[in-house]
This record gives sequence, C-alpha cells and structure tokens, in this order.
Amino acid sequence: MAQILSKILKKISPGKKEIEGELGFADSLIEKIKSFEGEHADVVLAGSLARDTHLKGDRDIDIFVLFPEKLGRKDFEREGLRIGKKIFRGHTWVKAYSEHPYIRGVIDGFNVEIVPSYKVEKAEMLKSSVDRSPFHAEYVRGKLKDGQKDEVRLLRQFLKGIGAYGADLRMSSVPGYVVELLIIKYGSFEKALKGISNWGRNEVIDLENYLGKTEAVKNFDSPLIVVDPVDRNRNVAAALSLNQFSRIVAASRAFLEKPSEKFFFPRKEKPWSVKKVKEILGKKELLAVEIGYPKVLEDILWGQIRRLRKKIVSQLEGEDFMVIRSEEWLEEGKRMLIVIELESLILQRAAVKVGPEVTDKDNSERFLDAHKKVVAGPRIEKGRWVLEVERKYGDARNFISDFIKKLKKAEKENVRKALRKRAVVLDEKGIVELYKRNKGFREFLTVYLKGKEEFE
Repeated sequence: MAQILSKILKKISPGKKEIEGELGFADSLIEKIKSFEGEHADVVLAGSLARDTHLKGDRDIDIFVLFPEKLGRKDFEREGLRIGKKIFRGHTWVKAYSEHPYIRGVIDGFNVEIVPSYKVEKAEMLKSSVDRSPFHAEYVRGKLKDGQKDEVRLLRQFLKGIGAYGADLRMSSVPGYVVELLIIKYGSFEKALKGISNWGRNEVIDLENYLGKTEAVKNFDSPLIVVDPVDRNRNVAAALSLNQFSRIVAASRAFLEKPSEKFFFPRKEKPWSVKKVKEILGKKELLAVEIGYPKVLEDILWGQIRRLRKKIVSQLEGEDFMVIRSEEWLEEGKRMLIVIELESLILQRAAVKVGPEVTDKDNSERFLDAHKKVVAGPRIEKGRWVLEVERKYGDARNFISDFIKKLKKAEKENVRKALRKRAVVLDEKGIVELYKRNKGFREFLTVYLKGKEEFE
C-alpha cells in the first residue's frame, strides 16, 4: 500500500512553483480589494489553498471579504456584490447564491469566488452561515500537522475517485472541510479508511466532545454526523446522502482488502456501441424526460432537477407503476434529462383495490361508496372486500406527459421555465437517437446501464 500511496501523492501534490503562483495571484486580488473604498474591514483567503491541503491543478481561489457586524444586511449584500463585480471587471462572472448572493467566475484561468462575510469574534455570534469559514481555517491550521496535509490530499483524491467528494448539490457528498476533520480525528489516510470501514448508520464524529452520541443523533439524524468544532449546532456532513455514505464505507473496505490506483483515478468508461445500447434497452423498460435549460448556475439546477425527478417518481408510484431506478443528467446550457427505469411501461387497465374486513361495517360502507368505476366486484377474499376499478392511466408515457403539463404551471420559476422551454418524453427510440448524437449522454448512459460501482 505504501508504494501505491507514494505514487499517488506525486501525482496529486502541487509543486512549490504552482503553490507560489496560486498564493501570489490570491494575494494580488486581496491587495486589490483592500485598496477599494468601501465598508469592508478585512479580506482573507479561505478554502483548501489557505490550509495547504489542495490538490494539484485545482486552481480554486476563495476570498472572503469581511464586513463589520453593524452593517445592515441590505448594505452587506450590496457592498459584497459591488466589490465582487469590480474585481471581475473584464472577466467572466456570474452571481451565485449560498445564504446570500456573491460573485464567482474565472480570472486568468483561476476559479475565483468573492464571498462577503461578517467579521465576528466567535462562530456562535455569526450573522450569516459563511461567517464560520475563517474559523474553520483557523481550527484546521491549529490542529493539522504538516505531515498530515498530504494525508488530507490522499483522502480527498480517494473520495473524488469514487465519486463521493464535493460540496455542490450534484454530488451530495463530503466537502473539503470534513476531509480535513477526518484526518485530524484518525491521523492518517490509512487509519481513516480503517475507521470508515467500520462506520455504522448515524456515525458521530465530535472532535471537541460537544455532544453525546444520543444527543447528536437526536439533533441531526443523518447517515454521518460531524459536529462542527467551531459551531456545536451544525453538522458539517449534513449534505452527505445515504447512498454516498454507503459508497464511502464500501470503497474503504474494498481498498483495504485490495489497494489499487483505480480508487483514486478510475478508468473513464468507454461508451458502448449503439448496437449494444439497443440490446440492453431491449431488456429494460426505460423512459427519459428531456427538458430545457434555464439561465441558472449548474450547481443550483442539480438540486432542483433532483427534486423534480423524485416528484415524478413519487407520482408514478402513486399510479401503481413500479420504478426500479432513476437518475438525472445535465448538459450545461443545453438540456436536462431525467432517466426513469420501470418494471413495466404498461399496466392492466383494471386495478385491484383491497378494502377493509367485511366485519368492519362503517369502513366497509365507506370503501364501497368511494369507488364508482367498478370493472369487477365487489367480492370477498380472505374476509376482505375486493374491487377491480378502472385506472386513469395504463401507460407511463401518457401519465408523465399529463403530469408535466401540470408542473409547467405549478413548479418554481427555474424548473417552470425549463419545462416551458422544452418538455419531451423520450421512449427507447428517442433515447437511442440522443445517444447517437450526444457524447456526454453516451458517457452517462453507458455508466447508468452498466449499473456498477466504479471501484468494483
């Protein structure tokens, strides 16, 4: 294992020249912001670059502009955006949102975020959620030993390799701060994986012993609970989904059993031929909902398209269609897609409804009176009333088409705009046609149809 980890470190560790270039560029932006007239009290570098735990080639610059607590929220947001826009003058930028708006974009090949924050004395006194960030940096710098920075890099790359790293909504994964806290707890990459491989549901990591396990689970109830060392009321692993939590545990066990570079750098899946895709689709019942792409940041859309997928799946199941699996895919600026795999696209038009026991007089009367379009029955089976009633939908495609028409009026702005732009239900033929002409979709659908964890 040591040989593999040493080889990985050489690939992922930024060199001295790269680090100096990044820090020099960040310092130039910080000095520029400090020279601006305005209400800001200080400017600091945050993120993994500030803590020297970043990966080679990351090129992410997170700069926090600190404002005095007395500044009102309206002026705070206005000033933060003004400074951000001023820094990006002549460069590509967009307005992004966390708890409040901020500016992010690209300057000279660096991904730069200019985030307004209040300058508070203690994390408990925060006025906005991002006020914790400077305290995070201070905590990690105080706890993380120099030799452990490379251990953080190894764990960060391992999680990236298995597809379970990132703070954005797309990933539902582990943010960089949590990776650093895990190394502080366990001491090294290998020890962290050994600890992770024994994690159970509602695992609690509380470095400062703020809460007992019972209290932590009661307060947060997540697959993984990492109590923020600078704010006992926050679980910094709250975004981690159960699937991603389980993926991290399984991958840790698999790596310890058989170490391999593939966990860090998985081979990119070569798209299947059209012939093979047709063959596999012929064994499945797959539909896709293709919708337009509104002018919104991609990481915001991931959360919204995921909620839309879950809503469609829930409604399908309410109509007795059995959904096996579903997933979303985005092609930035062009289209969003929801893939839904069903046990069957077509249902028998008569649905069986099992009612109360015949001896339950009141509920029997209500059950029999509630169903009017009776195809067969009522009859008695195992002491209960049974009816066969006519379904409104026997074809999943028709149901989804009608449901989307309702969503065009009822959904929130971004999704509503996307649906009005384009909303098409693709059958197998439509899926194959999109597969033929779209490289990104070919890569996505191949991985989806293969249905296998990357590290297996």
